[in-house]
Amino acid sequence: MRSENGLDGQRGSFIEQARRRQIIGAAVEVISEVGYGSASLARIAEQAGISKGVISYHFAGKDDLMEQVVIQLYVMGGERIGPAVEAADGARDKLLAYIGSNLDFIAANTKHIAALTDVVLNLRGADGKHRFATAEGEQEIMAPLIEIMRAGQDSGEFGDEFDPVSMAKTIRDVIDGAAGRATREPDFDMDSYSAHVRRVIDVATRKVGNDE
Repeated sequence: MRSENGLDGQRGSFIEQARRRQIIGAAVEVISEVGYGSASLARIAEQAGISKGVISYHFAGKDDLMEQVVIQLYVMGGERIGPAVEAADGARDKLLAYIGSNLDFIAANTKHIAALTDVVLNLRGADGKHRFATAEGEQEIMAPLIEIMRAGQDSGEFGDEFDPVSMAKTIRDVIDGAAGRATREPDFDMDSYSAHVRRVIDVATRKVGNDE
């Protein structure tokens, strides 16, 4: 039997998490409207309908909040993309699921993607370097994709005429390019784009001379 304190603690944690998500959502709206530079805590608090002090209770400052804007989107993406890839059978289907689920996620979260891009380009650490736009971060993002490529070559599902790292970089550039277009072009057709990209990559990863 759970104690009352345990229940209260869980309830308090749930409420705090909901409040943090509310503040992050408000930050996304403000960044989308006025840009990173003008996204003050006061504006974000007004958007959320709370006092600035409430933000300060949940976040150490603007930099901390901006970091969480980026981190939450990565977490959300992982929760959607990971299961889609895991559910697919074989390297080829996993690759196509990876591409499709990434592009579907972008289409469903265009405003948050735009805010993330603004934050990544502007947020810097104490050393003056970009907080997120790093080679290490890029390698971490590409690692699962490279693994799929290598597994497909090992199993014979993919041809061995291409370099897994170069192909992974190509695919990530295509996905990131779609994110940029989705935020700039209101009528961008992600469904058609996704079908086209998957068809092209499917052909590009097949063995030379394999028309199956």
